[in-house]
Amino acid sequence: MLEAENDPRFLFFSDLIGRTVATAAGARLGSLVDLVVLTGEPYPPIESLVVRRGQERFQLPWSAVGSVNGQVLLKPEAEPAPLPDVPGPDRLRLAEEILDRQIVDLEGAKLVRVNDLQFLFVKGALRIAHVDVGFRGLVRRMGWERLLDGMVSLVRPNAPYLRAEHLLSWKLVQPIERSPGRVRLEVTQRTLASLHPADLAEIMEDLDRHQRATLFGRLDVETAAEALEEASPEVATELLEGVPPEHAADILEEMAPDEAADALGELSGETRRELLEAMEQPEAQEVQELLEYRPQSAGGLMTPDMVVLDAEATVDQALSTVRRRAEEIPIIYEIFVAEKDGVLKGFCTLKDLVSAEPSTRLALIIREAPATVSPEAQLREVAQAASKYNLLSVPVIDAAGALVGIVTVDDILAEVVDAR
Repeated sequence: MLEAENDPRFLFFSDLIGRTVATAAGARLGSLVDLVVLTGEPYPPIESLVVRRGQERFQLPWSAVGSVNGQVLLKPEAEPAPLPDVPGPDRLRLAEEILDRQIVDLEGAKLVRVNDLQFLFVKGALRIAHVDVGFRGLVRRMGWERLLDGMVSLVRPNAPYLRAEHLLSWKLVQPIERSPGRVRLEVTQRTLASLHPADLAEIMEDLDRHQRATLFGRLDVETAAEALEEASPEVATELLEGVPPEHAADILEEMAPDEAADALGELSGETRRELLEAMEQPEAQEVQELLEYRPQSAGGLMTPDMVVLDAEATVDQALSTVRRRAEEIPIIYEIFVAEKDGVLKGFCTLKDLVSAEPSTRLALIIREAPATVSPEAQLREVAQAASKYNLLSVPVIDAAGALVGIVTVDDILAEVVDAR
């Protein structure tokens, strides 16, 4: 039935589009302009052809196709049918809804464009096998493949271009909404969560407002929180405003307090109060306290998430605390020791804990913090302290000497980079 010029089992969409569709007797009916796929399977079959004759468009079932060679020849019993204005349930028009649209390349963690589609012919059905997002796919679509391949072969017979195909499996490509022209994503909730939060945030930054909201709506609460921590405050605010307050509150509770405060700081006073009231009280209080500080001050940059213990605690107890709080504090650089009134006495590192005997009291291994800053200290002062003493986190203390938070080096770097 299928007689492709190259591989008898594989065929590209660009090889089919524009071909003449003719009756079994050879009479021309029109040109092939689209294919309708029936979704729901990992490699879904082509259900029908969309044919254009002048200004008229109609469809034919794939079962009416007799052969595909230089043209698409139909079986004698083939009967054209009117083309509905909107595709039916679980159906996609590939040229209209998939080609030239964006998907997420999980391997490269970036948005890429669909340049072509590769089909597999098996057991009488033509099924989508891959999405072509490579340069060769675009060249093929333009009709320049043979010419360009010939020219490159003459100049550089072993050029990587001649072997470079960037095909993504269709079974990973899922439409996230029905409207034509919207983003198509190579994702599920599980695969989205596998992306690094910084990559996911960058992808969301590249999408338009509507696409960004649609993608964000697919994320579970934990993944959404991690992505917002890496996104710009403006994008984080936009996304939080686009979901119900209860859902936004759940996301904010999962975020680091300083990141949640940055996002809330961009909101109007009324919206901010609404979200704070929807949050659990302990998390809301932490964030509210941070909102009292200016954004570029140490108080605005610091996080209250840190491990603080009594000087009489042992190394074994300290390690147990670190293990217990490891999930709520993503990165633990140091363990701080404070008096009962919160006054900072000193700190030790994880290396210090691992090197000491389990029964050793922290009082015996801690050392004085080489630098501290007040909540009102500016970013420059915090950065200078971290740089001068090679600190991974700078303690923030109030007027009474009580430890109120730490500014981590990653937050310092993020602010310095954004300021440039």
